[in-house]
Amino acid sequence: MTSGFVFLKLKQGSKVSPIDVAEEVAKKDGVEEVLLISGEWHILVRYAYEKMSDLSKFVVDELESIGEVGETDTVVVLDKIK
Repeated sequence: MTSGFVFLKLKQGSKVSPIDVAEEVAKKDGVEEVLLISGEWHILVRYAYEKMSDLSKFVVDELESIGEVGETDTVVVLDKIK
């Protein structure tokens, strides 16, 4: 298993709270951690996967099916030092 990190931004003008979206994301299989963050992005998700296609399906099918998710940016972990 390896991890990927996905930054989420809600759609501009969204009436839904980032907390509500984070709670919905947290229910998805493979999600290890969901963090509300400051700055350009609203939510950071750590997702565990075996194949790159699993990560791709998670981002494209599951996250983008949540109506209030406007943008995502995915980072793949290359190696864990500590």
